[in-house]
Amino acid sequence: MLPQPVPEIQRTNIGNVVLLLKSLKVENLLDFDFMDPPPQDKVLNSMHQLWVLGALSSDTGSVTDIGLKMVEFPLDPPLAKMLLVGEELECLDEVVTIVSMLSVPSVFFRLKDQAEKSESDADRRKHLVPGSDHLMSLNLYQQWEENKCLGDWCKKHHMRLRGLKRSIVFEFNCLRY
Repeated sequence: MLPQPVPEIQRTNIGNVVLLLKSLKVENLLDFDFMDPPPQDKVLNSMHQLWVLGALSSDTGSVTDIGLKMVEFPLDPPLAKMLLVGEELECLDEVVTIVSMLSVPSVFFRLKDQAEKSESDADRRKHLVPGSDHLMSLNLYQQWEENKCLGDWCKKHHMRLRGLKRSIVFEFNCLRY
């Protein structure tokens, strides 16, 4: 007999599930009748994260106005909060780009040959922004756009064209909300 796979709710981040249930007025998530209940520590950790993000109130654990806005986005709660703060700080375009780059697999690729690996690693280091992978992602995306979204530019800089194109689709979908 084949072993049964572990249900997704037991192996992934459940912050968005917890936020959705809280927005639907489910009071006690530890007693909620999940088909495959997640570990209690995952539920509690998700609730703590949502409280830190300002999505749940500290006194009652109910959803705040911020949480109600966050639940509208099909994103993990920290990314949804980034969008709300980006709008508040009037840098939404940049934040949407960063969120879209974080939501696709890495756009970098490494070649198998040792010499080519060294070259691709050196090229990647050229794009580093000290202390911020997020700003590096933003800069890469902006450079790619400035170079007319060309595949040749991607190849030269050891980047996946498909990943960057996916980030455009994600960015468009994000802006629809």
